[in-house]
Amino acid sequence: MPFLKEKIKSKQQALARHTESDSSLNSKAQSFSETNDSVGTPSSSGKEEVLLPQRKRRQKPTCPKGPSKNIVKNYGKQLCSFSSSLIAIPYIESVIEKNLFQHIKIPAFQEFIKEKKEGINSIDSLRKLLVPEQGDSEELEAFKTIFKQVSIIFLKYFSVNWIYGGKLTHKNSHLQFRFKMLRRVQNAEHFTYLKASAK
Repeated sequence: MPFLKEKIKSKQQALARHTESDSSLNSKAQSFSETNDSVGTPSSSGKEEVLLPQRKRRQKPTCPKGPSKNIVKNYGKQLCSFSSSLIAIPYIESVIEKNLFQHIKIPAFQEFIKEKKEGINSIDSLRKLLVPEQGDSEELEAFKTIFKQVSIIFLKYFSVNWIYGGKLTHKNSHLQFRFKMLRRVQNAEHFTYLKASAK
């Protein structure tokens, strides 16, 4: 940009010098100042050089109602927050009783989820918390099962309150993706993508 300004300035100075000796160039220079149109003058190589009008500074688009790029990340972190909260304890107890996980201690489960929360930044990282893998210990498999069931409860009954009561920027986008997230968590083995539009 500074180079272009310098070029325009030097061209204008050259035009001013030529006006004293050449009346035809003088009329062109006057029309340039009046209309702000580009002026063509032959250069030493015989090619015509054109002055361009100064370009306006590009403004960043603001889209407060646009879709958020962090929907999975935001949901994932909130699922962890809910699972490690006091509100979730009755639901965790119910899941433990239903699945006969008597050996699982709630504080240990919640501590595990708290540790994993910071690592949730993509579909992959969330899916790893939902799907038991080969080589997982019995306790880890139980933790993942509990987390999945508690996440389903959150998405069904608590997510709307979180969306509108929290500091999310794109509230409507998160609300539109709520049922998609619920279906993905229910079938976490196939949770490999989240479409760009929610219907």
